[in-house]
Amino acid sequence: MSNNLVKDAQLVEVVYANDNKKATMTFLNEDLGEVLEVNFNKQAYDQDKSAYVDDPDRAQKVEDWSQQYFNTDFDHLTDKIGEKHDIYKYERFNSLYPLDVVEKFTLDDVDDFFTVPIKEIEDDGIAVRIRFERDGKTYESKMTYGKYVESIKKWFPNPQRKTSVYKKFEDKFGVPVEQADKLVGKNIIVEIDKAFNKYAYANIKKLTK
Repeated sequence: MSNNLVKDAQLVEVVYANDNKKATMTFLNEDLGEVLEVNFNKQAYDQDKSAYVDDPDRAQKVEDWSQQYFNTDFDHLTDKIGEKHDIYKYERFNSLYPLDVVEKFTLDDVDDFFTVPIKEIEDDGIAVRIRFERDGKTYESKMTYGKYVESIKKWFPNPQRKTSVYKKFEDKFGVPVEQADKLVGKNIIVEIDKAFNKYAYANIKKLTK
């Protein structure tokens, strides 16, 4: 059993907020004498506006989760108070399902150097993500070729940018993206760099042959 899994936590409270677009569910873990909160939010955070805004895709996901985990719609989650559910605990939030959480480096990590093996490489249609573990936590280096269209709140691939990113990937790792599985387990040298004087990111050095 995962050490972050809490079995049979009882739903004891559901509180709606933001014009009933967000539900905060409180689960009681009697064994540890603590409560765990899980949020269902139909809105998405807009960085430019520094506020949550309506998001139809997010709203549909929330409705789907409500049916999947509680067999009811979002507006009637209070009817499920008293039910018991398994909850997954993470450092900054809780979830009804397990997640492979990708941590972020901070400015305190800038200039750190370390060598780690590649855990996995994923091309999700927006970026090529090279993941690795450090101190038991998962981090990633992204080679993004997508563009976020602010007016409709969605990411879309940019074909020209994708071609450029794929070439950079092959130049750095010695194999094309289509053969990225060959790199899993290989050691990489990672340096934590700084962008715009406020963001820390993982810079993977070119593999040596």
